Amino acid sequence: MEKRPCISVGQMFAMLFVSRMVVTMTYGTLLIGDSDIWDHLISAGISFILTFLLVLPIYKLFKMDNKMNVFDNLRDLMGKYGYIFILIYVVYYLVVTLHTLTIFDNFISNAINPPISISLLSIFLLLSSCYGAYKGLEALSRTSTFIIVATVCSLIFLSISLFSSIETINFKPLMYNGYESVAEGTLYMISQSSCIVAMGLLLPMACGSKLRGIIIWNIGVYLSFALVIMLVVGTMGDFADTQLFPVYTAASIGKFGSFRHLDSLYLGIWICGIFLKTSLFLLLASEGVKKIWGEKIRRRFILGFSVILSISTFFIGNFSLLRGTFITEFLFFFLIFNVVIIPLVLIFLKKRKLSKEEKIFES
Repeated sequence: MEKRPCISVGQMFAMLFVSRMVVTMTYGTLLIGDSDIWDHLISAGISFILTFLLVLPIYKLFKMDNKMNVFDNLRDLMGKYGYIFILIYVVYYLVVTLHTLTIFDNFISNAINPPISISLLSIFLLLSSCYGAYKGLEALSRTSTFIIVATVCSLIFLSISLFSSIETINFKPLMYNGYESVAEGTLYMISQSSCIVAMGLLLPMACGSKLRGIIIWNIGVYLSFALVIMLVVGTMGDFADTQLFPVYTAASIGKFGSFRHLDSLYLGIWICGIFLKTSLFLLLASEGVKKIWGEKIRRRFILGFSVILSISTFFIGNFSLLRGTFITEFLFFFLIFNVVIIPLVLIFLKKRKLSKEEKIFES
């Protein structure tokens, strides 16, 4: 088995936490439609439990042989047919990267409207991400240490700056208009849990207690989601439902002592998080390419796909499917296939292989 990078569990889950939390800045009507954000407080609790259940197959497969990732198991247990499923994972990682880039483009153009070209900004982001993926997992893990500190501090500052503006009258009864918003919120939150798919590759590369890391990571993610929902609804009330990006709007009205317009600070940290997420998922996709075609093709793939994405940024405004309700459902079922169905099949095949080996050994 080839030599692999080794990072700590803390570094791994720092990357996954940041990758998950970049979703919060763009959380709003763009992806959840007219769903009631306040009801998503229940969705966060449901998603918290479901995430533990979704992680179980990946974690069980890892525990059966903690030196093999999901790609190793696919090749070992399915032979050449496993390459087909490796490509499915590669496509998933690339779709997540493209989806993240599309949301970035839409957020910048609608919320910021900068004086320079949006496509140019996206290209700069992609070039940075390409460089990050090329440098490898250990370099990204070290970078994530700084970004997660900034992310946690920004959440603390956001909470302090908005706490005095919260009005309890804005907290209407949960599920006041039915349970549809809870279902929509749960579907959205789970569909954005691409980090679970990433664990299939990253768990064997991390040193430390993975189970404790998973628990702390999941608690941190959904506590942060619940906190953001309470802050947005508490300060903006029904006005939040009219905003494309209510979290960013709430950040723009917050203040910390004599500091005003903290949204620019949050924006800088968020862009760093976007860089980390796109770099990480480009890296994961390239690992699948490496497993099939080798290291030389892997490096060419990172550069080639980044070039393709750079060209696509000039037409990304036409990719409406990547920021509508369709992509939420698509990502949800794609995720279920990758974190439940494939790992369960691999667990079954691995148990059967081990059983045959035991019989041969006994005889």
